[in-house]
Amino acid sequence: MKKDYRKRIILLMAASLLARSMVAAFTELGNDEVYYWTYALVPDWSHFDHPPMLGWIIQLFTCNLKWDSSFALRLPSLVLGTFNIWLIYRLGYLVKGPKTGWYGALLYTGSLYAAIISGTFILPDTPLSTFYLAALLSFFKAFGLVSGGKELSVPVHFLWAGLFTGLAMLSKYTGIFLWIGAILYMILYRRKTLREPWLWTGMAVSLLLFLPVLIWNLSQNMSGFAFHTERISFFGEGIKPFDFIREVSGSFLYNNPLNVFLVIWSVILYTRQRRQKGTAILPLERGTFRMIMTQSVPLIALFLFFSLFRETLPHWSAPAYYSLMLLVAAVADHTDLRWPVGLSPAILAVIVLLSVVQIRTGFIQLREVAASGEESPQDPYRELGRYDFTLDMYGWTQLGDHFSQLKANQEALYMESGGTQGMPPGSSILATRWFPGAHLDYYVARPAGTVVKTTGPLNKTHKYEQITRKRGGIAPGEQLYYVESSRFPENLSGTVPLDTFFVHRSGKPVIRYVVHRITDMADFRAE
Repeated sequence: MKKDYRKRIILLMAASLLARSMVAAFTELGNDEVYYWTYALVPDWSHFDHPPMLGWIIQLFTCNLKWDSSFALRLPSLVLGTFNIWLIYRLGYLVKGPKTGWYGALLYTGSLYAAIISGTFILPDTPLSTFYLAALLSFFKAFGLVSGGKELSVPVHFLWAGLFTGLAMLSKYTGIFLWIGAILYMILYRRKTLREPWLWTGMAVSLLLFLPVLIWNLSQNMSGFAFHTERISFFGEGIKPFDFIREVSGSFLYNNPLNVFLVIWSVILYTRQRRQKGTAILPLERGTFRMIMTQSVPLIALFLFFSLFRETLPHWSAPAYYSLMLLVAAVADHTDLRWPVGLSPAILAVIVLLSVVQIRTGFIQLREVAASGEESPQDPYRELGRYDFTLDMYGWTQLGDHFSQLKANQEALYMESGGTQGMPPGSSILATRWFPGAHLDYYVARPAGTVVKTTGPLNKTHKYEQITRKRGGIAPGEQLYYVESSRFPENLSGTVPLDTFFVHRSGKPVIRYVVHRITDMADFRAE
């Protein structure tokens, strides 16, 4: 490793860590993040939505939730996200050289998915990204796809590839695409490797690691396999062009539009040079290019296909862009095209800065394009903040502080009145969905010394169905709090309003909460 690039990588890692730490410190947990806190709160061999790795990682970094502030929960992402910059550098160094590694690290740092979604926010993509990169590194070594290696394989690395792929699968089901890409590469270009014992040993290691997840899903009524199969089912739905457009545009945004354009340009340039001038001056060895494409195209193509029929999320296919970053880095190295690669982190920095300022201040008024009905003569605040998605990460601490005071007052009133007024000590908060149930659990119930319980179908409550059972369920006649939000307007029955509270941002009310009392679940309705 050349000294110049060692210094550059260390400085890049330090700058990235500092910037991401500021984002983590100045924003509250998002919808998914606060829900995944429950993976560490109630650990299991698997969960309704995802495999168990994220919960274990949170437990490890927070000493089993001894430190459970929002920053502490995001600490695994900050640490692993910084380590991933070094991993992508090593990948680039391996396949071409130090400059390629440096360019790959810049592209990685400029990716919204890599730097923020998986590198700052605490999601299953956090451990997935680390193990995905480590597995790619091992696969390239196993196949001998290294700079000047002439495809001289080192089969023992299949064992490490199997280990890291298994850990990636324990993080998120899409980790299996590491093996899909490797097997596709072997079938198309390296069939003799299929006879290698180390290959099958690596596969066995992956299967052994993933076996508890298989057993858990096959033995549970709340199987995550059934849930995810339904999410990607496309029979009988018809073609949905809007979902396809959203998947494509989301992929550009999540992976940085500049990065995606550079990927397209690099594939075209490599293909043209291979056809016109042979392999002697190609940016990458042909085998390396083929491996990059088999590790990226299947995952991207599959979710593009699903998006024609069902709603998908762009980050599902984002790990496929990690190998494509190597191609861009090698082509940029080959053509000495440094300025667009260096611009990638700068573009992301501007986007993230504006996003954090928007979350904290709301300087852009986000509303529905058409008339939203946020103001009506009957109730001018009924849909206050409904269309401002940045409020997902704002105002929860304000609500928690207010609820703690309200709960103390209600319990004091209950004791003074002999139980005829107020709420019994320790009364739980009821939710009908995992979101905002998880936010209420972490920011509102937990500081007030109580818990959230849910009611409703499994596809809406998710892991909270299990959590509610562990918390004793809902007893007949149990009195509960219910927090109604103007961001999710409902028609309620069977409740008694106790208090109204407004979350303020930049001195303006942005969300209205109404805290209700439920005295009989048989009368409760929320529609």
